[in-house]
Amino acid sequence: MVSVYVSGLIIATIAYGFTALVAPLMGKKAVKASFYASSLLVLFTLLYIGYEMGPVPYVTVLKGSAVYDKYSLFLVIVSVMVFLLAGLGAHSVTEEWDAGDAFYAILALIVLGLISIGFARVVYLAYVAWIMAAVAAYILIALRKNGISAETAMKYGTTGSVATILLLFGIILYYIVHGNVYMTSGLVQTDPLYTVPVVALIIIAVGFKMGVVPFHAWAIDVYGNSRPITVAAASALAKLVAALLIVKLITPFALRAPASLFWIAAILALLTMFYGNLGGILAVRDSPQKTLAYSSVAQAGYIVVGFATLAALAGINREAALAGIALHTTTYAFSKLAGFQVLDATCEDGPCTWNRLRGLAHRSPVAAAALAIALMNLMGLPFTLGFWSKLYLLIAATSASAWLAFLMLLNFAIAAYYYGYMLYQLVQPPTEETPTIKNDYRVYAALIAVLITIALAIQPWKLYGIPLYAYTPAP
Repeated sequence: MVSVYVSGLIIATIAYGFTALVAPLMGKKAVKASFYASSLLVLFTLLYIGYEMGPVPYVTVLKGSAVYDKYSLFLVIVSVMVFLLAGLGAHSVTEEWDAGDAFYAILALIVLGLISIGFARVVYLAYVAWIMAAVAAYILIALRKNGISAETAMKYGTTGSVATILLLFGIILYYIVHGNVYMTSGLVQTDPLYTVPVVALIIIAVGFKMGVVPFHAWAIDVYGNSRPITVAAASALAKLVAALLIVKLITPFALRAPASLFWIAAILALLTMFYGNLGGILAVRDSPQKTLAYSSVAQAGYIVVGFATLAALAGINREAALAGIALHTTTYAFSKLAGFQVLDATCEDGPCTWNRLRGLAHRSPVAAAALAIALMNLMGLPFTLGFWSKLYLLIAATSASAWLAFLMLLNFAIAAYYYGYMLYQLVQPPTEETPTIKNDYRVYAALIAVLITIALAIQPWKLYGIPLYAYTPAP
């Protein structure tokens, strides 16, 4: 008899596979309906699996090649919800595109890739899923079929191919020092001469995808210049891939070579935080979209702090680190989705300038509320979901190093300026040149996204100590 856990993988593969490969042949309406139906079916299936697991921390299936654990299950459920809202927000927008039906097929491939990465226990399955999700994201950016989309997609694809090659090298070395293809905690070789290059290659490869400095150049161009409705999905993908993949890949090094992991990740995190936040301050002279692009780089730095504090060094609170990574990735995904969808609605018929954002609270209170809550999440105002996620990361950083925690706090303060500036623009009186905005699917999808963050912020401690199978004794 096929277990419910195997059935979940089969359902996800068939549902999203049908949406990506068959439904586009039936027209735009069919592919949209298929994507919504597939997402809801998979979402309810995953929720049922979570209920079925009960107190069990993890379950391995398919002869150990796949695993359900509470950490990955939570982030996969978040992924399905985020991309369901991304599709809902683009419902009317893609009607105008020649390749509008492909948008939903691509979203289906991305979600299927994230599900495969999240539940993979062998590195080659995770690597194949990475390629599928990455290639789909490059196509997504190019779908608008104009000069800017083509240029940004080319930059995204070029840097992404470098990341894919580096990850392949990292996985080859991973097999050498780990001794097998399973993403578990053991190492057969702990000499830093072997472990440091593997840790560096994995973090650099995923760092390209996340926008970690100095591998970030593509992020500003893509997030700052592409159509915001496509950036809403692509930006969420980058952080979700990182949180699902890198945590499992670095597990053996966090336990057996912790110093290498901590110093590599901590240095990259600091460079990323400072570059993103200082760039965000300078970008307020340019546009709100460019400001959010730099913000995305800074947010990547906070998540990398979580990776650093997974290192099994004396005194480090790794439970807080795991909870912080999961919560902050969730905060980022929903908040950036909402932010970019609102920007798409306000900047639909022209360049995304500050004048288009000015006075949004007077022109569309719903859109302004969605964007304001998203910005407050990213800023980490009490008692938003972003507050709790940053608090967990700060607790982990404090347990690892006082200077790391201090520099994180300094970056929180720097970021408050440009987030505050965006909030200030929302409540300013609009000028005569300020265009009107209509509430459509984008605005309501953004509102649903931030309402989910409010719901999750009610009991954020539920994720403290969330089990990841590689860190957890066998049930």
